[in-house]
Amino acid sequence: MKIKKKALRGASTSRTTGGPTRQKGSTAAKAKLLMPPEAGQTAEPLDEQIRMRAYFISERRRRFALPGDADSDWLEAKRQLLSESGPR
Repeated sequence: MKIKKKALRGASTSRTTGGPTRQKGSTAAKAKLLMPPEAGQTAEPLDEQIRMRAYFISERRRRFALPGDADSDWLEAKRQLLSESGPR
C-alpha cells in the first residue's frame, strides 16, 4: 500500500503546483522554428529589429547632443545588427 501512496502522491503534487509544465524538447522545437531556413547564411535583419535599434541609437544621440539624423540612425542600426549576426 505504501508504494501506491507514494506513486499517487508524486503524481498529484506535480499537477497541483499550478505552474506550467515543461515538455522535453519544447525549447529545441521553438529554436528550430526561429532559425531561418538557410541557417548557414546570415539573413538580413528584420525592419522591426532595425527600427528598435535605431530608436535607441537616436535616444542616445539626443541625450548626448551628437550629430546625426533618422537616416544615419537607421543605417547605423542595420550595420550593428549585421555585424552581430556574423560574417557574410
